[in-house]
Amino acid sequence: MVPFATWGSPTHVNIVSFLGALEAALQRDAGGRITVRHYPAGQLAQDVDMPIAIPTGKVKFGWITVLNWTGLIRDVGALSLPTAMTMESGAQASDMPGGFKEVLDKQFRERGATLLAMTDIGSPAIASSKKIVGPDDMKGLRVRAPSEGLAELVKQLGGAPVAIPFGEVYTALQHGTIDAAVIGFQGIQSQRVYEVSKFAIVPGSFTGMGMQGFAANLQWWMGLNPKDREIIAKAIREAELASRAAIIKDRAGLADQYRQEGMDVTMLDSSMPQFAAWKQATDPLLAKGATFSKEIMAPILAAGNGK
Repeated sequence: MVPFATWGSPTHVNIVSFLGALEAALQRDAGGRITVRHYPAGQLAQDVDMPIAIPTGKVKFGWITVLNWTGLIRDVGALSLPTAMTMESGAQASDMPGGFKEVLDKQFRERGATLLAMTDIGSPAIASSKKIVGPDDMKGLRVRAPSEGLAELVKQLGGAPVAIPFGEVYTALQHGTIDAAVIGFQGIQSQRVYEVSKFAIVPGSFTGMGMQGFAANLQWWMGLNPKDREIIAKAIREAELASRAAIIKDRAGLADQYRQEGMDVTMLDSSMPQFAAWKQATDPLLAKGATFSKEIMAPILAAGNGK
């Protein structure tokens, strides 16, 4: 039996798609001998607890936000850099030899855990009261920035970062306390931000990568029967790929939904003239990647984003 701990909504696309594919693969390859027991909605641990719960064995296998492990593993902070990667190129950078997953797994193992899968839920969006397409459009705006890295980004672009809890974004935008908010793309839906902001932009990964992961307690993982571990690892890989595809499809559907709600949504890509401007404006932040290991920066540089 594989005890699987998640937090947040059990209907989140990352949970539903990963769990469904994992169970299907195990049923096919183990014939019901290896099953999954799901502990949803933080029953065993919340997201913020996972960096302690997994290494100590309170959680044997769980869903994590990779950036939450910065207190233990500094290199995960590189994922918040303005890399300009798409979700597809981010997946390639994760899976390639010497990629994010391999490099970080070595460091997770030093902390008593193992990083078995990585899925990108997509870069944060910027919801705003005025249209933002290029980085210069951020100048002078009061912008909700939920992390230190995003606060640096807002400052770099000439805005003023404001610390506002997720649950207060709607009211702050409604009353003009802020002009814009950096928020997860799915958060626009859950917080009904489209009711109080006419515009949104997803500026590629210039707002960082939204990497989630699936990690296990190392002692528990290595204590499994080797043949069972091989079956479970294969199932996890299938679930990882299935979840990535489902998330990309879900985000495309959300963009259409927000447009139907009256929002003007811009999905920045490299074919747009503003793309080069975003890259030039954020290059000074990317240069701070020198403070991370060469190993974690190699996939970014290999993608051509550090040139």
